[in-house]
Amino acid sequence: MSKLRLSDIARAAGVSTASVSNSLNYKAGINPDKAEAIRRLAVQMGYKTPSESDRRCMRFVIYRRHGKVVMETAFFSQLIEGIQDECHHLGCDLLINKCTGEDDISELLDRPMLLLATEMKSSDLVPFARMAHPILLLDSDFRFESFSSVSIDNQEAGYIAARYLIEKGHTCFGFLDSSLPFNNMEDRYRGFAFGLEEAGFEKPVRIPLEPTVEGSYVDMYRYIEEKHSQLPDAMFAGNDIMAMGAMRALKGQGYRLPEDVSIIGMDDMPMCQVIEPALSTVRVDKTRLGRIAVDRLWEMMRYNEKTPLRIRMGVSIVERDSVKTIEAKEKHS
Repeated sequence: MSKLRLSDIARAAGVSTASVSNSLNYKAGINPDKAEAIRRLAVQMGYKTPSESDRRCMRFVIYRRHGKVVMETAFFSQLIEGIQDECHHLGCDLLINKCTGEDDISELLDRPMLLLATEMKSSDLVPFARMAHPILLLDSDFRFESFSSVSIDNQEAGYIAARYLIEKGHTCFGFLDSSLPFNNMEDRYRGFAFGLEEAGFEKPVRIPLEPTVEGSYVDMYRYIEEKHSQLPDAMFAGNDIMAMGAMRALKGQGYRLPEDVSIIGMDDMPMCQVIEPALSTVRVDKTRLGRIAVDRLWEMMRYNEKTPLRIRMGVSIVERDSVKTIEAKEKHS
């Protein structure tokens, strides 16, 4: 028996192929009663139409390349909370899966997908490009790949961190970088470097740290021992976790914070307020980021949108106690 085609259903129903496609995909533009009749006829002819529950369901796939960035942290728990809350609000079921580059993802491609792409490289996206259903990348912006995405404006984050440290009177800068490269970190560095260069300063010193609390502590401690007399007086950490590990190492080596070294982090995780000194940081609304991603994928599902659209959410400075204000007389003393 030959495969049933949309044109076969259209001929039997006496309508256009476009009308059949719109009916089977529950799109607007056709009388609801007529659309329902077309779907019933299609089923009678052997077409398997998706159930209402299937049409109101999406997957959230957590991709872990190495698991040293995507961890059980407040950032990702708040992100997932936003995703779950918005799915509940829309009446959309949510399936959550984890995968790595070694896993067979074929079974995950059966429905619309939010793909947490924080740790991903462009090459990791190849298996997902063949999806027939809408797919949205979350927390990473691949500018030269044909995927829609919702992410933080990471370059803005770096830029406003640079301007903030400059306004506080600092003149020698460092960037606490991830030793495991990923898109967000590179964009934060670009924004930070641009903000400094725009104001007439040299590019920051890049200090590579493992993006875990313990790893960043060990790496920063070693760096201080090697570069003791060359430390910048102000540092932007690519995330709060690395900032905290670096702060512990600096204090362990006898540095006073922020009197000797100022640090600003990124993400505004809850622990920023309980460490000493309380960490100034770039705030990201993690819950809102998750909600926006669900809303965007929901639109793609409803209207069968194909054109890639990239949404970047803005950020803001949260000022606490880890950045010193340098008065003009101190600069010249």
